[in-house]
Amino acid sequence: MTRRLLCKTGDVPIDTIKEFSVDADRAVCVVNAGGSFFACQPTCPHEGVRLCDGCVTDTTLTCLEHLWQWDLPTGEPRGLAEASLTTYPVRVEGESVYLDD
Repeated sequence: MTRRLLCKTGDVPIDTIKEFSVDADRAVCVVNAGGSFFACQPTCPHEGVRLCDGCVTDTTLTCLEHLWQWDLPTGEPRGLAEASLTTYPVRVEGESVYLDD
């Protein structure tokens, strides 16, 4: 398993989403849901809209294009969503957020 530094906790304020590069050809969205951090694919599986332009409420991520929603801990669809979201394991150590892949 490889541990990669994604960002600092202060880079993603509570209840916001930011996109970060993992390597040259992969990015992820880091979501701070009430102080808990999650990582997921950067685009909506519906029409490829950037998820960092969406919103987070509790542990639900919403794409604002067509209001598809997902459970952040599992990636399972909620509401109108018809496809799962790819999620990635993250670990917070001190003020650093790491991707474990």
